[in-house]
Amino acid sequence: MDKVKVVCFDMDGTLITNTNSVEYLCLLSGKIDEVRDVENREDQGEISWIEADYIKSKLFTALEVKRVEQEFERYIKLINNIEKVINELKSSGIFVILVTAGPVQVAEVIQKMFKFDKIYGSVYEVENGRFTGRILKHLGDRGKLNSLKSFCKEHDISLEKVVSVGDSASDIKIFKESGKSIAINYSSKLLGIADVYIRTNDLVDIMKHILG
Repeated sequence: MDKVKVVCFDMDGTLITNTNSVEYLCLLSGKIDEVRDVENREDQGEISWIEADYIKSKLFTALEVKRVEQEFERYIKLINNIEKVINELKSSGIFVILVTAGPVQVAEVIQKMFKFDKIYGSVYEVENGRFTGRILKHLGDRGKLNSLKSFCKEHDISLEKVVSVGDSASDIKIFKESGKSIAINYSSKLLGIADVYIRTNDLVDIMKHILG
């Protein structure tokens, strides 16, 4: 591909390695058993992953938004060397963005930590500093792709100059449209879709596939 202009990262399972963002918010609300039940229904094909998110969102109704950042480091494990990778990409003149179907409120914590050029996430309603249990806008896989397209249009960049990094079925649409796709610690649903497959605890391992 031509010179890379954008690297687009997924969040859950890609940067966050030990859980997912919605499950984290349920954990903060003391609803971990209930969320497991929902995920079992999802695994069994009773409901889609997007339907599951709408059900889970009600489990953390009234959770204070400030706790998302306050307890992040206590509960969330991130893949190693995110900051190093972002700094190297930026020093090479590459935009670094985060596109997730997870709650934008969790993505904002990671944005604050690592200074992504732009973040996109599903909009979970907040009133008086607390989650209401409603999702105002769920990105889904199509919304993730539209977010990437919007960023590229804003900066006059072809999708052929995008490297996408993700781990699950929600990344398939982005993978198919990007110039190069890297599946990291990936679900079997990505087999045959990505250009590169990596299992690693160190994000630096993707760099040779981006900068050469």
